[in-house]
Formats: sequence, C-alpha cells, structure tokens
Amino acid sequence: MCNVLLLHEMLKSDYKVKEYLALGGYTVEEDNLLENDYINHLRHFDLVLIECNKVDLCVEAVGKVRQLVPIPIVVLSERDDEWEKIRLFQSGIDDYLAKPYWQGEFLARIHAHLERYKRLTRPFGIIKVNGLEINAFSRRVIVEGKEVELSLKEFDLLVYLAQHMERAITKEEIYEAVWKDDLADGFYNTVAVHVKRIRAKIEKDIENPKYIQTVWGVGYIFRS
Repeated sequence: MCNVLLLHEMLKSDYKVKEYLALGGYTVEEDNLLENDYINHLRHFDLVLIECNKVDLCVEAVGKVRQLVPIPIVVLSERDDEWEKIRLFQSGIDDYLAKPYWQGEFLARIHAHLERYKRLTRPFGIIKVNGLEINAFSRRVIVEGKEVELSLKEFDLLVYLAQHMERAITKEEIYEAVWKDDLADGFYNTVAVHVKRIRAKIEKDIENPKYIQTVWGVGYIFRS
C-alpha cells in the first residue's frame, strides 16, 4: 500500500482526485498547502500530489519538499501555461497534469512515478568504491581485501549512506530510515555513535575519513 500526501490551497480538494486515488488502491492524507504542518511528516509518504493553480505557491511547496525527501512530486492544475510548467519542472517536480484529465491516465502516471522511484531506490546488490565492498545480500563488508564485522544497525546504516552516495543526509533522515521509527530522545547521539563505530572499522584515518564525511549543520555524506 502506497501513501500519497495530497496538498491543496483550498479547504477541500477536488473530490475526484481522492476518488481516483482510492480506486487505485492508494492511502491518501490531505493537508493545506498554505500551512507548514505537512513538512513534519513528509517521510511517511511515497508521493506528494500538489493541487494548485498558483505557480509561486507550488514552487515554494516543491522547494520545501525537495529539501527533505526525494519522493515523486506531481502537480495538478487548471492552468496549462507552458512557461509555468517549465518553471515547475525546473523547481523539481516529476510531472504536471492540466485539468481535465482522464482517470486512467492519472492513475497510470502516479503508478509509473512510484515504480520508477522504487527501482531507483531499491537496494543495490554489491557496492564497490575505493577499496570498500558492501554486499547487501550476504551482509558482508570488505575493506582492502579484508572482511570487517559490523553489527546489524551498523551495516544497515552503512548501506543506506552508500545507496545515497554523494548526497548530504540529515541525522533525522538516517534515524527514521535505519531504525524505522519516529524520532526518539537521543536519536542525534545514537546516529553519531554508530557512524563513529563504522568509521573505526572501515576508515584508515578516522580523523580524516574517506568514505563517511561529516557535513556540518546537516549530517553525513558518503563519498565516492
């Protein structure tokens, strides 16, 4: 079951949108585009659907979403202006549908974007980078030809960072993805401690790490 966040500028969205999504088997939660409450629970969703006719408002919302999650964003609008579409695509949306549209096409596009996102984020079998080999199937880690032992959480954290190579990831995102839980007291230190342990096992110089580097004020980034 996929969860869709439906954002709109009105108190209520077009009932057909929710109806179509329900027919497609999606779980839908609505929120007001003018509020910022939705930012706090974006990671619980697989796709964001923005129903809005004001391009500036859409661009602002897309920017907020893109800062936190890489999930697909689809915009629904009554406007069919080419330059507005270009601006929205440049801001980071994945698709744009102008009303009216067919139910079948709408659901097909939603399904296609979700499947494409799943393919891109599906765990890689083997990740090799600069003398480090991570086998997601056998859960083995090899550094310069020698196997190192990682705990379950250490391995899952390392795989998550490696799967998102060259992207700065916050400690909040790491905790929710690896521990698969809402933020708990001490989560910040929990992530930091696990990263320190991983570095001690895979880095030659933990003071100048080659693989897992700190992005001050943000979190960590896995370098290729």
